[in-house]
Amino acid sequence: MFGMTSAAFASRYRSANAGDHCTDLNQVIARAEQSICEIAGLAVAVQFALSPNATLVAVALPQLEQIVLGLCSAACTQLGPGGRIVVETRGMNDAPVGASGGGMLPPEASARVVVRAEQLGHESALAAAARVDAQPRAESGLSALEQLLTGLGGRLEIVSLSQNDLAYVAHLPYAIGTDSSGPMAVAVPEQSGIILLIEDEPQVQAVTARILRAFGYGVITAHNERSALLQAEQYGPAIGLVVSDLVLPGVSGKDLVQRLRNPCEHAQVLYISGYSPEHVGALTDGARFLRKPFSAQELLALVRELMPELALAR
Repeated sequence: MFGMTSAAFASRYRSANAGDHCTDLNQVIARAEQSICEIAGLAVAVQFALSPNATLVAVALPQLEQIVLGLCSAACTQLGPGGRIVVETRGMNDAPVGASGGGMLPPEASARVVVRAEQLGHESALAAAARVDAQPRAESGLSALEQLLTGLGGRLEIVSLSQNDLAYVAHLPYAIGTDSSGPMAVAVPEQSGIILLIEDEPQVQAVTARILRAFGYGVITAHNERSALLQAEQYGPAIGLVVSDLVLPGVSGKDLVQRLRNPCEHAQVLYISGYSPEHVGALTDGARFLRKPFSAQELLALVRELMPELALAR
């Protein structure tokens, strides 16, 4: 099981699976530009605003296209002639939709597609009546969209921007554990709890650590056996959770965790790996397993389950 290096396995796993489950959000918006303009027609203007912070999401390409076009269709139904839709993407660095300035806002563990419906001019009574007639169809489409998003681990939100303007927001789970997850530099609130994250893939380690730190956890990192043992020696009983890759340079994650048992005697364990559960084998001492690529929501749910005393404060 441990004959392949982590880097070699990750490369093989990504080539076989990442394309099926992970999609670049901004690329999908760019690809769908013509279809979005066709939905809007000549009467509704279209603008785009893509954030560099919105990267890979854990949604297959056909489903993501369906979500994007569904939001645009709902927004256009809301508008009469002279209106405008603005199609945006947002990542963890970006403010929530409709947020005003002042104070640090809590981070969101999701990428977002936002379609703003802005009624710019005065619409005729005939256009307003046609729009009202179309509302039942729009609501039916939104209901189906909401079910799809819920099944994917996301959610649908409708935000009132003004008396006439709305924003349709799809919250989408990030894909963590690929080589294209991208930087996710976020503001770090007051930390509580210490997690030892052991991961030899630098980008996977960076993204995972930033997600956890963004939600208030203190995170220390290691990339191999030696650095993990040094961190455990320094922090010892303060470590409440060890998150470890199952395949590390020269050692298995399971063997390394056993060596950490003495200095980190009270730590819970979460293994992460690209291997499927049947290849992982039996887990002991209440350890949990999370398969790569995983979403931020999946990661945070397990961390909160393993560290419930800290989850209560969040």
